[in-house]
Amino acid sequence: MFPAGAPSSSAADGADDEDARLAEFGYTQKLDRSVGPLASFAIGFATISATTAVFTGFGAGYTSAGAPFVWTLLIAGAVFAVWAAIAADLAAKIPLAGYAYQWTSRINGPTLGWFTGSIALVGWICGMTGVGYVLSGYLGGLFGWDMSQAAQILLAIGVVAVCVLINIYGVRFATMVNNIGVSLELAVTIGATILVGVLAFSAPDRHQPLSVLFTAGGSGEEGSYAIAWLAAALGPFFGLLGVESCADVAEETKNSRRVIPRTMFYALASSIVIELLMYIVYVLAIRDSDAVLARPSAPIEEIITQQAGPVVTKIVVAVALTNILACLLANILVATRLTYSMARDNMLPFSRVWRHVSPTSLTPTNAVIGLGCLSTMLLLSALINETAFTYIIGIASLAFFTVFILQTIGLIIGARRGTIPAGDPGTFDLGRLRMPLYVVSLAVFLVVAAVLIVLPQFAGNGWVFLGVLVVAAAWWAFGLRGRLRRRVAGAGVVRDDQAT
Repeated sequence: MFPAGAPSSSAADGADDEDARLAEFGYTQKLDRSVGPLASFAIGFATISATTAVFTGFGAGYTSAGAPFVWTLLIAGAVFAVWAAIAADLAAKIPLAGYAYQWTSRINGPTLGWFTGSIALVGWICGMTGVGYVLSGYLGGLFGWDMSQAAQILLAIGVVAVCVLINIYGVRFATMVNNIGVSLELAVTIGATILVGVLAFSAPDRHQPLSVLFTAGGSGEEGSYAIAWLAAALGPFFGLLGVESCADVAEETKNSRRVIPRTMFYALASSIVIELLMYIVYVLAIRDSDAVLARPSAPIEEIITQQAGPVVTKIVVAVALTNILACLLANILVATRLTYSMARDNMLPFSRVWRHVSPTSLTPTNAVIGLGCLSTMLLLSALINETAFTYIIGIASLAFFTVFILQTIGLIIGARRGTIPAGDPGTFDLGRLRMPLYVVSLAVFLVVAAVLIVLPQFAGNGWVFLGVLVVAAAWWAFGLRGRLRRRVAGAGVVRDDQAT
């Protein structure tokens, strides 16, 4: 049996009529279904953002564990390959916006769906806030501005506002800008990496030996190097977050049940290859290790300057800005579709406001504006308390892995109860690999979440995250539970003409 609102596979007869399939789930097509395979890939690739991951994670990894930190990416890649397979399986069966909420709601019911969706929403809001802050820092560096933290935060607010306006204009324009950013990343950033590699290996004294990739280094002492190496793995792990994000625009993707699973794997595979190439090239291209260690916030710029000079560095950083901009646009796009999906089911306070779709742009404009305001409030909180931004970044990471844990637990229960829908012929399906993958991924996600709580650099995250859970539980107990009991909330139950 399937839960209420989940169609059987025979209903669609393998047809590609996504609007009809959406109606079977209980919804009317309102968003602009204009996203093709290339744009779907670009959303996933931009959310991962290989360039952003390397530019922001290289310093911490190299400082902690030296050159061998690059191999931690292979561990992260294996973990996210498992997660991508799980997400692709679900995207082919439940092609709905707001996947973090919808998948769990359809398989396990609205209560677990609420907690999974709300925690995911916190993660995306903190994530877009963090990316906005990073982008503002690179802007300042590109133009040589000597910015205080307050100035960088105010610039980040402006950056977020611009991206909000782009998303309000419509998904076609947002994906067009996103496609341009991804194209530049694939062309110019990879080209610059190859250039640096060619210059580095043009003479023996211009690069480090290959042996450094297998030689312990960094700040880890001999007896604790394994711990330092594993801690350095957190950067590559965070660098692959969002591989499943293209599923959040399923209701705007053509032939989504077949396109989205493929683009997930394409985005992940290309990101792993590009990130590994960049990590290895930039490690070997270091000519002055002390100078790189002295600039932990901008090590890539230092390495490029050592090899190609400041002019090339400026060009590469300018292109990197477009990549980070694309990452921010994709984060906002995904977060607002999750908000829209939950509000459409009357799961949020003031759901009527957040589920509004503009009749001209076919975009959930109120959700875009609302999340932009929340991101601005988080940035302003960092003006009052300088440690707030550290919590914002930490909570984003912890929230994502908590969502993975909740979803995987729900899937294990769903597999045993038989509530996971059957797929349509010709779509991606895990088959007998389903349960083994669930068990392996749950164990890994629990370990990563535990690290995010116990490691000293993440101290305090657990208490802040507990506060998030308390707020989510309070709304469930005093607001949402009554709606669910009256059957005016939940997956496939609410219609736009019902009261909030």
